[in-house]
Amino acid sequence: MTLTRPQLEAKARDDLARLRSPEGWLQAGLPRFARLFGRDACISAWQLLPDDPTIAAATIRALAVRQGRVFDRRREEEPGKIAHEVPVRLEDLVRLELRKHFRWGFPYYGSIDATAWWVRLVEQYATRTGDQALLVEVTPQLEAAGRWMAGAARIGVEDFVAYERRNPAGLLHQGWRDSDLGAVPIVAPVALVEAQGYYAEAAAVLARLGIPVPVAAAGSPERFDAAFWLADEETYALAVGGDGAVSAIVTSNAGHLLGTPIIDDARAQQVADRLFGDDLWTEAGLRTHSSADAHFDPDSYHRGSVWPHDNWVVHEGLRAIGREDDAARVRRAVLDALCRLELIPELYAVHGQQPVALGVSQPVQAWASGAVLSFLAAEREAG
Repeated sequence: MTLTRPQLEAKARDDLARLRSPEGWLQAGLPRFARLFGRDACISAWQLLPDDPTIAAATIRALAVRQGRVFDRRREEEPGKIAHEVPVRLEDLVRLELRKHFRWGFPYYGSIDATAWWVRLVEQYATRTGDQALLVEVTPQLEAAGRWMAGAARIGVEDFVAYERRNPAGLLHQGWRDSDLGAVPIVAPVALVEAQGYYAEAAAVLARLGIPVPVAAAGSPERFDAAFWLADEETYALAVGGDGAVSAIVTSNAGHLLGTPIIDDARAQQVADRLFGDDLWTEAGLRTHSSADAHFDPDSYHRGSVWPHDNWVVHEGLRAIGREDDAARVRRAVLDALCRLELIPELYAVHGQQPVALGVSQPVQAWASGAVLSFLAAEREAG
C-alpha cells in the first residue's frame, strides 16, 4: 500500500499541527527535537509562507528575541548571531537535554548558517505579506546580524564564511550536515560551500532593505570560484579547510548555491547538471553525498541518505535559474518516495532505487512536512 497525494498532504498537515508551538513557530521534530532550532525553524517557515505566513512571523520574532548579545565560548554565543538550539520548556532539560546542557548550555549558538537563513526569511516574509511593521520591529536585530556577518563569521580560510567551535564539547560541524560529517577529515576553521551562497544572498537582502553592511560580507564570487570549483567534476567542492586543503567531494550542498549571487548563471547550469549524475541522483531523490566517495554510506545520517528538505532547497534553486523540468523531477521523486514510505521522516536511505526507512531518522520533522506541502503546491501550480 502507498499513500495517495491527498493522503500525504493530510499526513503533512497533521505532523505540522503536532509540531506547532503555542507561540506559533514549529518545533524541529519528534520525538527528539521538540525545540526551537534556528536553521530548521527558518526553513520550515519559508516553505510554509504561502500556506500560513503567521508561522514565519512567529519564527522571526522568537529568534530575534534570542539573538546573541554577548561573547560566551561555552554557548558559542556572539553578538548578532542567531541561535542554533533553544529549549523552551524546563522538561526539555530534565527529560532529554540535561547532558547537552552541561556540555554547552542553552541557548546554544553553534550554527554557521542560522543567521543567514533568518535574514533571508525576514525579507521573504515582508515581501510576500507586505508586513512592514514586523520589518521595522526587527531592524535592530537585522543590523546586529549584518555586523556579525561582516566580522565574526569570517575567521581565516581566505576570508570565507567559516566556523570553528569555541567549546571543545560543542558541535564539531556547524552547517546543516552537523552530525556524522566528522567522518570526513576537514581541518578547522571550515568554510562550507553552501554557507558562501547563503551569506552572499543575506548580504544582498540587507542591502535591499537599506541596512548598512560592509561589502566584504557578501564575499567574492571570483575568489570563491577559484577556491571551490572542481573542474573535473564540474561542480563545487564540499569545503575548504583551515589548512587550505579542498574537500573535493561531490555533494548536494553545491545545489544550495543555485539562485544565489555567489555564482553566475553559467556555473549554476553546470552545478544543476552535475546534481543529476548517477552518484547523487536516485529515483527517490538527491543523495547528500556522492556514492563514488570513500566516505559514502547510504544508511548514514548525513553521508548518502536523502533529506526531503535538502531536495526542497535544491528544487527552489532549480526554479530560480529556470530549470522547471528538473525541479519537477526532484519534487516528483521525493513525493513518490514518501508515498511509498507512508510517512514523512527527516531522512531516508535509497537501496537500489527504493526508499528505505531508517531507525536513526525522526519520524516527524517540520522541514520534511513543509517540503511536502511546498512540493504539492508546485505540482498543482504546474498543472
